[in-house]
Amino acid sequence: MKLRVEYKDSSGQVINQEHKLTRIAFAKHLAVAGQGYAPRPQKFMKTIGMFLHYSNYIQRRAFNEDRFSEPPIPLSDPTEKGQFSNLAGKAIADFLSKRIDQSSYTVNYEAAMRMRGMPIAGSRPDLFAFNSNGMFALEAKGFSGACGNMQTHKKQSQSGAIPVNFTVACVSYNLYSEVHCKYYDPINDTIKFDDDLYRQLTMIYYKRLSEFLDIEFFPYSEIGYQGETFYEVDLFNRGFLTPFLSDTPFIRFWGYEVKRLKLILPKKIKEYAENGLERDTPPFIFDSKENSDIYIDNDRVGLRMERY
Repeated sequence: MKLRVEYKDSSGQVINQEHKLTRIAFAKHLAVAGQGYAPRPQKFMKTIGMFLHYSNYIQRRAFNEDRFSEPPIPLSDPTEKGQFSNLAGKAIADFLSKRIDQSSYTVNYEAAMRMRGMPIAGSRPDLFAFNSNGMFALEAKGFSGACGNMQTHKKQSQSGAIPVNFTVACVSYNLYSEVHCKYYDPINDTIKFDDDLYRQLTMIYYKRLSEFLDIEFFPYSEIGYQGETFYEVDLFNRGFLTPFLSDTPFIRFWGYEVKRLKLILPKKIKEYAENGLERDTPPFIFDSKENSDIYIDNDRVGLRMERY
């Protein structure tokens, strides 16, 4: 999918950009964006169930035509469509924060509030993010039609109680015809970077993901990408999934016959789980080289499919 983005920077200048979003990248961001602190093994079947439940909205042909699909009329449900549009908007906002603002880590905004001991009350944006320049909040929207009032969305992005360097309103619209996005970055404020919040949140994120390495049902091996070492965890190990899926050598994942789905984790994940990330830890900028079957995010967590 090609995302056509209208990017307005802090000076008010508008720049038109295009970003390629593969389905495996969308899967990563859909699974993580807004999911509390982090994915973990206990959430695995829920995550797989989410992909299966929304599979009618992510059909390959439509995705390759730069849009999301819709269920056949007998299965059409406006409430479900609205829920998916909202999730898709969060996933795209999460993805674009990595591409445009080079964020190294994003989390549900409420998770950051809980970490700070703040009451979960009042208006607030959707996501909280960190990059080398500081901390920022994102308000994410997904619409089947027009983008709505960007001033209203920008105001929502600034409604959170946590001090940040800047806020972003990211709206994805025309989701079922030709996806367009507006990524508006209001004026920056000088706020001290909260190293402790960053460390604590990333500690939990990597600690929960590292649990995949401690469960025998998820075998893993080491592999190198772009000069760094990673673990690849086999998520579709038949010994684990047999009780839930038919006993076949593959499952169908969004129209593909998939032999394996691998979760990619950084080799330093135990270190990150114990100490969290330092502010000067550079994001991992992955070059897919047009390979749509692998994606590694800036946080060094990714997915890889093996097809028949």
